[in-house]
Amino acid sequence: MVTSNNRRLYYRHPLNLQVLLRVAGLRAPVSGTVIDVSGGGSMISSKTALRAPNQVEFDLPRPGMPVLRLPGTIRKVTYNADRTFRYAVEFALDEETREELLRFISEEQQRARRQDGLPSKRADASDMRAHRRVDVAIPVMITISDQARAIEATIVDLSSGGARVSIDRVLRQEWSLSLRFLLDRTEVTLTARALPGVKHARGVYVQSLAWVHPDPTITAQIARFVRP
Repeated sequence: MVTSNNRRLYYRHPLNLQVLLRVAGLRAPVSGTVIDVSGGGSMISSKTALRAPNQVEFDLPRPGMPVLRLPGTIRKVTYNADRTFRYAVEFALDEETREELLRFISEEQQRARRQDGLPSKRADASDMRAHRRVDVAIPVMITISDQARAIEATIVDLSSGGARVSIDRVLRQEWSLSLRFLLDRTEVTLTARALPGVKHARGVYVQSLAWVHPDPTITAQIARFVRP
């Protein structure tokens, strides 16, 4: 669900982009304007009335690169004084697409700052989610909020912005998760939130997680670990 937590988790980059929304159950595309975009979702304005939780999808153009296809679900609808509808869309992306999207947002931030004559901004914790990740096989204990018993899982890839885990159950997005694992023989603990887009294969689930308010010391340690 698109909430204030999502807004804190991902930087929302303002846009004014005309798109054609492909809507589940409708043959013809719907014209809309992307107002902002983040790694978790987008705000879209349209004169066409749609309902939550409709499934939608649009293509995000990138200069000199293939478009990014961004599927999601309408989570909230508001009606504005100018007689347009505004839709809060939560994305359902695989990890690779999300990283491509975050990389696009980071590059657009840099481009906007250059156009304004400002120095390039050093990447912060949210920007680093678009940076390098590495395949690993690290045992991890996951504690779910309000549940005493920890769950055994395996981190299958790791970045300074999050991880993918192999686990025998689906982690719900509203849960607060605590991950405890060894990194370079040092035990670290990070709080995370589960992301949509779960894959199921060979009896296990592979799910992406994003760090929530991570300790900068730990994310810097992860960045050094994944650096080639």
